[in-house]
Amino acid sequence: MGNQEEFNKLSFRRMILVMAFISILISLIPSIFNFEKYYGLSRFVDQGIISSYLDNEFELYLTVFMSIFSLTSFILIYFFVPFGNYIFLVYLIFNFIIVMFGGDEINYGFLYPLEWFKNVSEAFLLYWMFFGNVKDHFLFKKNIS
Repeated sequence: MGNQEEFNKLSFRRMILVMAFISILISLIPSIFNFEKYYGLSRFVDQGIISSYLDNEFELYLTVFMSIFSLTSFILIYFFVPFGNYIFLVYLIFNFIIVMFGGDEINYGFLYPLEWFKNVSEAFLLYWMFFGNVKDHFLFKKNIS
């Protein structure tokens, strides 16, 4: 029974690392190749409510906050901190709201499978933390004296 539990923990941690690596790739590849410069697509894209009503400084602060929030949630769930699963869930909800009000995004054909795999891995991690094999590691321990 102990070997299966260690395998589940190791698989969970590897999935977190894969998801973090794919997230980095998804954000770095468009900025490295700068596709908007070549195709001039940015002028046809709706900038969204966040860019329209709030200034660029707010977007910068929001980006920094979400980056720190995501890094913190990844670290907490990687080390099986009991409230880490809730922090990760709150991060995903905030990220969903920001994407909803962030405006249009340009999707590139070769990045779409990476984004799909990242989203599936996020859903898989949520399932694993709340209903799966590692949910016992996120429970608060009660001291019975």
